[in-house]
Amino acid sequence: MPYIQRNEKGEIIALTADSTGQDDQPVGLDNPEILQFLAGNDNPAKGDHYFEMLAQDLQQIRILEDLIDLLTSKGIIMFSELPVAAQQKILNKKSIRESLDHAGDILVRDEAPLL
Repeated sequence: MPYIQRNEKGEIIALTADSTGQDDQPVGLDNPEILQFLAGNDNPAKGDHYFEMLAQDLQQIRILEDLIDLLTSKGIIMFSELPVAAQQKILNKKSIRESLDHAGDILVRDEAPLL
């Protein structure tokens, strides 16, 4: 989770991957302020527009991944027919998505029976 540091005016002045121990705040990757900061944009409305565009791109990418899953499950294409770089990206995204899906679990899934 990224961390932000703000100045006295409340504006983001730094974005770090790890906490620096100062007055940094953890923020979600979907925070529009991050995109605005990275774009170096002083206009919040424009930053919100960029954020919405990126969110739409992510939705379209997910649709393509689901389509690839559907085509491979029906035997129309084989996953191994995709370029190696595409295979790696798809597998990496699936792995990240699965780890994030389970990150909020409070119960540990253990195959061993309780005594």
